[in-house]
Amino acid sequence: MQNRLVETFASEQPRAVRVLRYAGVFLAAAIVVAAVAVGSIVVWLRSYAPLDAATGSFAPGPGVGAVVEPAAGSGGKVVFFPAYRRGRTFVASLTLHNSGHFSVTVQRLVPAKPQPPPWIGADELLTTDSTSFQGLQRFQPFSLGAGATAVLVARFRPLCPAGRRRLPSVFTDELTLRYRYLHWFTRTQTISLPFAVTLRCVGGPLAQP
Repeated sequence: MQNRLVETFASEQPRAVRVLRYAGVFLAAAIVVAAVAVGSIVVWLRSYAPLDAATGSFAPGPGVGAVVEPAAGSGGKVVFFPAYRRGRTFVASLTLHNSGHFSVTVQRLVPAKPQPPPWIGADELLTTDSTSFQGLQRFQPFSLGAGATAVLVARFRPLCPAGRRRLPSVFTDELTLRYRYLHWFTRTQTISLPFAVTLRCVGGPLAQP
């Protein structure tokens, strides 16, 4: 009887080992799949870029010298030519759209880094209660819900060198914004504007943005 019990235990032991081995393989595979899924979600969240300004209204502010409608080579964008005066800036309104699934908090503009003139770039965000650009106010962080829009005013700083020599035209058609979403994630996104702001110093040719 004792010998029979020993034989039965010996025959059952490999089966138990196989079951444990299969369970271990299944658990390891499940862990790998879960890790890949979580990693993919984190990567997607960190690269989340829901902001755009391609739709909605926009307008040049005071001091615009010319507005050129989209033409061949312009990338389909309206071009604003500010009248250059040393020390004077140029503003334009735009509609910011949150095309994502989550609410975001727009924290600030990342100013464009000035380059040797001729140069133009966005250096500040403003807000206004008027479509005529009256009563411009300092930008304050705000929440933008999924699918929502907000009107912002971007200030562009043009730089022309001294003298009256012929120079190439330069332009900018983007803003870089810093925003937070889902409480834990903060990201910087460069958005394309529906217009280009082109600076012509003395004698410069028209740019083709």
